[in-house]
Amino acid sequence: MLLRGLYKVEFETPRRKGVGVLFAQDGKLRGGNSAFAYIGSFQQQGERITGAIKGRRHTNDPTIHSVFGLDEVRIDFHGSSIGDFAQVEGIAAESPSLGFKAVLTRLSD
Repeated sequence: MLLRGLYKVEFETPRRKGVGVLFAQDGKLRGGNSAFAYIGSFQQQGERITGAIKGRRHTNDPTIHSVFGLDEVRIDFHGSSIGDFAQVEGIAAESPSLGFKAVLTRLSD
């Protein structure tokens, strides 16, 4: 299934978990939550997905922590899309010792 539409994204590192929304269309990713913006791109061949996304804090809310402990990161990821779901994993260049995993659940086209 083509990665396209609005998704709930649940992500985690060994430090903590987070949740946001992500819109995928024509190889672009845009989204965020109440403290972070996510901007990136992806390529898809069949079910296989690869890409990169930047997370950047836009609001200083002390109750919302970065899953990496940093206010700006670039994550290279890979994974697969099946039906209304996608799973990816990757590493942030700024924190290569922490693995990153995410599950995307389609909410709408």
